[in-house]
Parts: sequence; structure tokens; C-alpha cells
Amino acid sequence: MKILHCADIHLDSPMETHMTREQATTRNIEILKSFQRMTEYAASEKIELVLIAGDFFDGERVTRRTVDGIFDAVTSTPQIDYLYLSGNHDNWTNAFVDYDIPTNFKCFKDSWNKFTYGDISVSGIEMTKANAEILYEQLPKQDNLINIVMLHGQTSTSSGIDRVNLNLLKDKNIQYLALGHIHTYSCNQLDRDGIYCYPGCLEGRGFDECGKKGFVVLDTDARKIEPTFVPFSLRELHHIEVDITGYLNNTEIYNAMKKETQDISKNDMVEFILTGSRDIATDLSIKYLYQLADTDFFFVKIKDNTKCVIDPKEYENDISLKGEFIRLVMASDFSEEDKIQIIRAGLEALSGEEITV
Repeated sequence: MKILHCADIHLDSPMETHMTREQATTRNIEILKSFQRMTEYAASEKIELVLIAGDFFDGERVTRRTVDGIFDAVTSTPQIDYLYLSGNHDNWTNAFVDYDIPTNFKCFKDSWNKFTYGDISVSGIEMTKANAEILYEQLPKQDNLINIVMLHGQTSTSSGIDRVNLNLLKDKNIQYLALGHIHTYSCNQLDRDGIYCYPGCLEGRGFDECGKKGFVVLDTDARKIEPTFVPFSLRELHHIEVDITGYLNNTEIYNAMKKETQDISKNDMVEFILTGSRDIATDLSIKYLYQLADTDFFFVKIKDNTKCVIDPKEYENDISLKGEFIRLVMASDFSEEDKIQIIRAGLEALSGEEITV
């Protein structure tokens, strides 16, 4: 039997902290479409079971068009069962109120439930404050079946809401622990016979979710589960560090940014981190660099992590207004950090023009 394990899709996420409203709307539609594409992939690959291990939605606010899109994909693949376990973001949602839930879409609740498919058993429970301490004692036993358990939380050596205590799950005849909550793929040994896995999120939404995103496909042949990570996101997010030491102006810096990203798809999202040291007089404008790079990718963010340095000797004989201003500030009693900030603000006010005195 082939099984698909996904989690942390976060449908209807606001995403307007850094994106424009239009970009956030586009991205939300893309994430829903990725879920729909995933169901088409599952059908084409003869997958019979899809595990959704929490945070299907991002919060209580779920649009009707999103639920319509989900259930259209589910009903279009009636040969597949979808098992949904809510997580910490969507456990209070009323997304399915007033809907006739498709028969092939099944939800876990706040007490253990299990679904059996031939020699495969899938158990799951929504973790709450009320059951977090006792759920391990009530775990269903499946001694003669391939045992898959679904939970949503951070792995830990302690119990509690949003904490999956791995120690209490060892030696429970669990072949595969299907987890959600961590947005990066990882797969590790649970005990001698079992593994636990985070598939990561389906699509990255912010620059704390860089790298390839997708889901995991399991093959349960020969009573041994073989997980395979499948990259599937429409867009990938990237951190790109650019050392601008020695560059004198925005054009040189932008050319360095382009060189570092020449192999990245124009459909992706890029966060540039400017590093290195620069002279106080270097023509660096984050706003202008953003205007240059904005259309190079779907979304661009630029952070200035450079260290600004100043050598007073370079301005000892400078007879411009800029030189006079820098000498005046450097002779003051301000701290070195404050001096740099004051000089930077003053040079920005001068707009780079030198007025001879």
C-alpha cells in the first residue's frame, strides 16, 4: 500500500507582514493549488491513503472558497482516503461547519481513533490540555498490524500540549510515527522497529522556511515502511548572503546580488543578506536596491547586516561639506556607534552631493 504523509499546509495564512496584500492573496491561492496538485499526484501514483498531520489551516479564519477547493479535490479522488488530524493552529477552527463532509475525508478527534486498511492500522488523536498527560496510556495496541500513529507537536522527552514524548512511544510496536509541526523534512529512528517523520510544510511562506518543501510517500510492502521525500512546492525560498566589502555604490552591489542568484528561478522568493564591511561614504540605499531587484523574483527582501567603518584620516584634508561634517562628528563626545549613525544620516541628507566650501 502506498501512503502520502503531509502536514503544516497552513491554508488561509495572512502573510501580509512583509508581502503586499496582492502578493499574499496570490500566495494563498498557490498553496491551495499545491494541495490540489498533491491530490492529483496521489491519484496518478496509485496512492490510497493521505495523512494530513495537523495545521491544515493557519487559524480560525478559513474562507468558504478554501473549503470548497479542498472538498472538490477530495471528492475528485474518491479512491483515496484522507485522514485529517488538527494541530495547534487549526484545532479551534470551524471550517467544516455547515458542510457535508465527503465520506473519504475522515477526522481524528480529542480521543484516540483508528482506521484499518487491510494489514495497516492508522491511529491518531488531537492533543489538548485535557489529554496531553494521559494519551500515551490509551494508545491503541495493534500487535498484528503495521501500526502508523499520527500526532502533531514538537518532539520532546516530556509530555504536555504540543509536546510529543518520544520515550513514551518507544517499544509500542509503532512502525511509523507521522508527525506535523516542524516545517522542515526530517526522518529519524524511534526505536529498533520504528521511525518518526516530519514531512515539513507543503509550501514555504516566510524566510524561516527556506529550502525544498513537499511531502513524504510511504511504501508498506514487506511490512517495512520506506519513506521518500518528494519536493513539490511551486516556489522555493532562499537566503542569499552577499559580501559587499570593497563595493562603492548600489550598481556594484546589485550586480553582486544578481551574480549570487543567477541559478535561482525567477518564480522563487529571495531574501538578500548584505554582509561584510563598507566605508561610511559607500552609496548604499536599501530602498533603491529593492527597486532594482524587485522584479527579478516573485518576492524580494533585503537586510543590511554590513558593518560600517570610517577612517578619519581619509577626511583630514577633504574640503567638501561632507568632509567638514564628518570631522565635526568624529571630534564629538558621541560613542563610535552613534557617530556612525549620525554620519550616515547626515550623508543621506546631503544626498551624496559635495558642496565645496
